[in-house]
Amino acid sequence: MNRQTAIVTGAAGGFGTAITRVLLALGYQVAATDISGQKLALLRERLGQPESLTVFEMDVTDVASVERAAQQITETSGTAVSVLVNNAGILHRTFCLSGKGPSGHGLADVADVINVNLTGAFNCTSTFVRYMVAQKYGRIINIASIAGIWGAAGGAAYGASKAGLISATQSWGRELGPLNISVTAIAPGVCKTDMLEQYVSTNSMESAAEDKIVRAIVPVGRWGTSEDVAEVVGFLASCKTNYLNTAVIELDGGMRVGTL
Repeated sequence: MNRQTAIVTGAAGGFGTAITRVLLALGYQVAATDISGQKLALLRERLGQPESLTVFEMDVTDVASVERAAQQITETSGTAVSVLVNNAGILHRTFCLSGKGPSGHGLADVADVINVNLTGAFNCTSTFVRYMVAQKYGRIINIASIAGIWGAAGGAAYGASKAGLISATQSWGRELGPLNISVTAIAPGVCKTDMLEQYVSTNSMESAAEDKIVRAIVPVGRWGTSEDVAEVVGFLASCKTNYLNTAVIELDGGMRVGTL
């Protein structure tokens, strides 16, 4: 394919690293963005310092930061921005009974989750879609969650943010479809990531119990991985048809069927 630029937010995390690797393998010039410059430097080292990978510090919750990164990306890439992966996300426990999670921050945690997971996607989409509109081509891929469909006990803010992202995916797809820009979402199920391990207790006994539960409720009998998510991102990014639009792909190993 002609060299095109793919932008990945939250690129230094587990999903982000795997997504970046897949997009590089597909021949994209990848602009990896993250709030942590230190983690971005580690990402470059981890991926072998490829010439087609550039990194940019960007805070998805700060419009000025997103605009600044967008200008830097377009100035340095020299290629068309055709793919945006809204992957940046955080997860906090948020309980409705006390209004406070274990951190004691309460509604501050709720605001953080909504700002990063949902408002951040709005900021990035509204900024980078301008380049796609100009060329009448683009692929916007939002990393949602099965929690946005089912909900998540102890994680209402997270579930709400991902439900909002799913709804935004469908709304943006209706708006942008006539311009040959497709918008899709992936809703991963239970995936082994650092973020999830920080959310749940991870002592060996509980981990063994969790593994047993996952094997019982997921028909394919295993946890999801970052590579699973990245493979679907690669497909959506390189898919030539624009008829795949507003779709929400439940990437859960068949868990919805498995629990019935």
